[in-house]
Amino acid sequence: MKNISIALSIFVLAFAGTAALPAQAQTPGYDNSGCGWYIVLGCSKRQSDAKRTLNQLGGPMVGGGAGSRVLNTSDVGGFSNGFYCVADGPYVSRDSAESVAWKEAVRDAYVKRGC
Repeated sequence: MKNISIALSIFVLAFAGTAALPAQAQTPGYDNSGCGWYIVLGCSKRQSDAKRTLNQLGGPMVGGGAGSRVLNTSDVGGFSNGFYCVADGPYVSRDSAESVAWKEAVRDAYVKRGC
């Protein structure tokens, strides 16, 4: 989480006063098997740290069409148990998730499938 905070601080300073929010994705939701694609923006063992990161990124529902939130990874199949991740999603496809421009704000953001 420390790396995310440092990167976010640099990002905010570099782009202060500009609209640097991620672009909207086309298709939020789940696929036919009940799974979805998430853009993972950072994870922590402590829910309070993840909530702080979420708020630093603009709060709940910022991001693509699905919006960002804190996920308890123990509740999402395909994720390692015991973490709280700030994620934007779910999206129906990997392409939809990757179309959201979070990499501009969070360099270490990655896309992961969860059920």
